[in-house]
Amino acid sequence: MMKKLLFFAAILMLLQTTSKAQVLFSEDFASGSLPAGWTNDSLGLPAANLWLFNNPYARTITGAGFDSNFAIFDSDESLDDDSIVELASLTSPVIDISLSTAQLYLELDEQFRSLAPPNGEARRHIEYSLDSGLTWQTIVFDSLDYGYPTAVHSLYDLSALSGIESDIVIRFTWTGNYDWWWALDNVQVVAYASCTAPPVSGTATATASAVCPDELFDLNLVGADAAPDISYQWQSSPDSLTWTNITGATSTSLTLTQPTATYYQCIVTCTGVDSASVAVYVSMNPGTSCYCTPLGYSCAGFTGNITNVNITGTTLNNTSGCDELTDVAYTFWPDLPSTSANLVRGNTYDFNVTTDDDNIISIWIDYDLNGGFEPSEWKQVCTTSLASVANTASILIPVSATQGPTRMRVRARLVGNQNDSSSACISFGSGEAEDYVIGLDFSVGINSIPLKGSSMYPNPATGIAYVFFENTIANASIQVLDHIGRLVQSKEVTNVFSTSLDLSTESDGIYFVRILTEQGAVTHKLMIAR
Repeated sequence: MMKKLLFFAAILMLLQTTSKAQVLFSEDFASGSLPAGWTNDSLGLPAANLWLFNNPYARTITGAGFDSNFAIFDSDESLDDDSIVELASLTSPVIDISLSTAQLYLELDEQFRSLAPPNGEARRHIEYSLDSGLTWQTIVFDSLDYGYPTAVHSLYDLSALSGIESDIVIRFTWTGNYDWWWALDNVQVVAYASCTAPPVSGTATATASAVCPDELFDLNLVGADAAPDISYQWQSSPDSLTWTNITGATSTSLTLTQPTATYYQCIVTCTGVDSASVAVYVSMNPGTSCYCTPLGYSCAGFTGNITNVNITGTTLNNTSGCDELTDVAYTFWPDLPSTSANLVRGNTYDFNVTTDDDNIISIWIDYDLNGGFEPSEWKQVCTTSLASVANTASILIPVSATQGPTRMRVRARLVGNQNDSSSACISFGSGEAEDYVIGLDFSVGINSIPLKGSSMYPNPATGIAYVFFENTIANASIQVLDHIGRLVQSKEVTNVFSTSLDLSTESDGIYFVRILTEQGAVTHKLMIAR
């Protein structure tokens, strides 16, 4: 039932973007069995192997409009070479195309995976008949991979039949022996009227209003005309004045990343006449909200973990076990007094790290507040250690470091493995990573003024949480981060003594609510539990 709702929602979206499309036939194989009116045989004769509709061999088909229910011919029933010559045809019922007067298309989602010769010689064959199956005309006959590994939405032009023929039957035939598969979903016959210039160009939308440099997001064109004779071209601009085509971006949606804040629009073209969509602007998150998550594993059964981190002469002195806040060997600690430090640029500090095994240990401090850990910001604490014995590295905080709150990362790993200046984000097979908030000539921690006395209620929260200040706050930025430090929500407040956060769309778990002012920053741990 859910698949049908999603499928018809997609059809409704198509109709909302254009008045030029009319779906004459549609089949989404949602029942998990042969649809009514279809035949499953071998060119009209009984077949040894047939098309299947419940994916019994658990093939993973992704992309286009595929979900868990689709039609598939799985060669020799998965991996068995039974030496049967395969000739399996899936044939539609008679489809009325008499309403088509201009453009007519067979549309479907498909994936054809073939086995290279000499072992595999499978073919996909799509045909149509105008005389109820007495004679057939070929649409496509091919042996090459198509839509693999990512399925595609195919359009096959039948416009030559518009205004001439009234009925059509479509047949999909697999031929081969001991090969892979051919999967089909969302088979449609769609009639389109010719586009009218100038086309309706619609509005460009984005799935995120602000992103980090390596964060994927989607652009979508909403409310624009859609027809096979309409073309699309996405463009980008730094200032919404000078526009540049994005290479290969010629559909109504686009997935991409961006290094800088950018405007986007889509040019919609009909018969050589262009029309520009309403543009969308995607800004950049601050660098300090874009730190990579160090890849690792569950703590269970492993050693090489960090047991204490402290910086001599500061309040930071944190004793912990692995997996304190998450289910992986990584913890982002809130900036409480024992898990944060205020450092003076130009001074030297002793950084002390204790682990439970013989480890190689590294520290990074993001001195330029750009959200990355560069080799110049790295310090090797030790290349070998003793369990439960502190290892010390003296670090000079550069005078040139940017003032403000930043991030320090500590990573430990069993001795003999890589843990060097390039290892801040890579996957480890042992050890642990911990992140801390560090203030560079900047006050962090619960004692920051004017944030002393700030609080959150209720905690745990079920949807709405409130931040209370001891006194009115002139200007503050409030960030909500998930348990691994990713920014999930942010807001700016001015002249308030309280504010609310709507977390009703966030999943249950641990979050950190960070409050930043010109005078300092503080982080509160918040639990969402419903």
